[in-house]
Amino acid sequence: MFTLKVREVERHSKSLATIYFSKKLKAYPGQFVMVNVFGFEEIPLSLSSPNSVTVKAVGKTTEKLVNIQEGESLGIRGPFGNPFSPTSDSALIIAGGIGIAPLIFLHDFLVKCGADVRMIYGVRSRSDFIFPQRFLNCVFLTEDGSFGIKGKVTDAVKKENLNEFEKIYVCGPKAMMEWLIDYFERRGVIEKSEFSVERYMRCGIGVCGSCVTEKGLRACVEGPVFSGKELR
Repeated sequence: MFTLKVREVERHSKSLATIYFSKKLKAYPGQFVMVNVFGFEEIPLSLSSPNSVTVKAVGKTTEKLVNIQEGESLGIRGPFGNPFSPTSDSALIIAGGIGIAPLIFLHDFLVKCGADVRMIYGVRSRSDFIFPQRFLNCVFLTEDGSFGIKGKVTDAVKKENLNEFEKIYVCGPKAMMEWLIDYFERRGVIEKSEFSVERYMRCGIGVCGSCVTEKGLRACVEGPVFSGKELR
């Protein structure tokens, strides 16, 4: 473990924030770090850039992170895990809720690679969006209709010609991803899809077994990014 200072905190809402570290990590989109919030717990968080994590407050540790101050220190282990496979061709990114976190990093990386990136990004309400202004070719959806199109991510996916894309990347709630795996299978595009899977991780290095999926794969080592074919 090494220690990094918090350089900046960008708060998106009362419960959402992006924490920037004092140093960039050698990382790729889809990888995660184990963050030790001193006095609280060590938790796994996807990188939203080489020097940031984007967090939603759902417990005491994440609440402390959302409200952390510039200059405070965090313990970091990693980066760990299997990243997304990039493309310089056409890509569709599908994000639901806080699942946008690793996809922010991926979006920026693909744009730098010269890829033609389209996004579908859905949340419950307008205040749940993170960095919406940076996604130029994006369908925005809110369940309450407060911004963009009223509806769910799955509604927008049905309207896309999935055969147009070289790669499809997904992260979001479990129910959304399960629906998409089934839908991609029926549409014949499952092999071009990749999913970032969230599991509770204690060690981050494949030893403890706390993040093993239903198929016996460790999210921290074989994942957190899996091909749709693996998850099928």
